[in-house]
Amino acid sequence: MKWITARRRHPLAGYAVVILALALFGVGFAALAPASDEARAQTLSAEAPSPEDVDAANGKAIFDQTCASCHNYDGSGTYTDEDGNREMTNGPDLREVGSASVDFQVSTGRMPSMNPEAQMPRKDMVMSEQDLADLIAYYDESIRTDDMGADIPYDVPDAAPERADFEDDESYEVALEEYEAEYDAYIEGADDVDMGMKLYLTNCAHCHSWSGGGGALTDGRWAPELHDSTPREIYEAMVSGPGAMPMFSDGVITPEEKQELISYVKTLQAEPNAGGIFDLERVGQVAEGFIGWTIGLSLIIACAIWITAKQRAHD
Repeated sequence: MKWITARRRHPLAGYAVVILALALFGVGFAALAPASDEARAQTLSAEAPSPEDVDAANGKAIFDQTCASCHNYDGSGTYTDEDGNREMTNGPDLREVGSASVDFQVSTGRMPSMNPEAQMPRKDMVMSEQDLADLIAYYDESIRTDDMGADIPYDVPDAAPERADFEDDESYEVALEEYEAEYDAYIEGADDVDMGMKLYLTNCAHCHSWSGGGGALTDGRWAPELHDSTPREIYEAMVSGPGAMPMFSDGVITPEEKQELISYVKTLQAEPNAGGIFDLERVGQVAEGFIGWTIGLSLIIACAIWITAKQRAHD
């Protein structure tokens, strides 16, 4: 006991306690933080349908039932004021948006919307893949004006097939292998992922955050997170410019550059999140550094107060 008492009176004893406390905190945090598996993009099936595989008549019925009340039966949009007069835009004109925009809005569950004035979050699609293909076929055939707007990028992978869409396991496994090969070829085919990072940080990070976690915008809007987005959804968003997002046509960012950017975004999805009991949901380097600095400084101050109090009590 005398040996311990003598060591406690040493001038460096307080510093040793602080260092030990910080070391124990760091080791404890590392031990409690769970390992994170690689995030996988949520996917839905995708191949360019042939004319024999789609039913434009069914697409018309779907459009008339779920879309026309806001966008009008010819896709020109509706215009109503408080008195019912057609003056103010209620649903936007769809005739020049392109099939990529329709596919993005419907496949991500943002359309049909119950409130045209509100920004819709991502949710499950309300119709089947076949119904969506029929709807797009009708749009291209009867509503779209002179092929205006962007086409669906069928060469960009959308999503892995689901078991429920197949009659047996063998067919499902074959389709899944084909999808994974297509997905890997597209992601790994990017020539310069560093350029993709630069493109993302320059054009996307100020709204979607450096980690793809999204963020708040003006007028009550928000930039959605990208963690669940498929490569095709990201591509379609760039060429259609949904909501407050600017449009990045192939003339502004080439398809090759889009591939590099998307490949970088997928690396963000695969980046493990340390999580643990203090999971910050990847709020950003600056915020995470500030939080870590604040916690560390608070612990140092607390230890200093404790050491001083013990010393005074001993004296």
